[in-house]
Amino acid sequence: MTDTMTVARNMEGWILDMVGKSNAVALEALKVVTDGFQPMTSAIPSVTPPLAYDFAEQLMASERKFAADVLHLTARLAPAAAPATAK
Repeated sequence: MTDTMTVARNMEGWILDMVGKSNAVALEALKVVTDGFQPMTSAIPSVTPPLAYDFAEQLMASERKFAADVLHLTARLAPAAAPATAK
């Protein structure tokens, strides 16, 4: 059982590390995009917050889908639940 727990912890650590790296890449991409658009949007500051919120909403939806996909793919690694016994 200890080996299984160690493997599970290692997998959790690896997944969290990959998610962290993915988030860092997404944030860097967002920085590049916002740095590129900033000169154009400075002329219309009232439009910038709604655009930023829309983009953030799309980014979070993408992250949510990614997390759901990871859980779906890794679900088969979880031990099957024992069938309930009738009393």
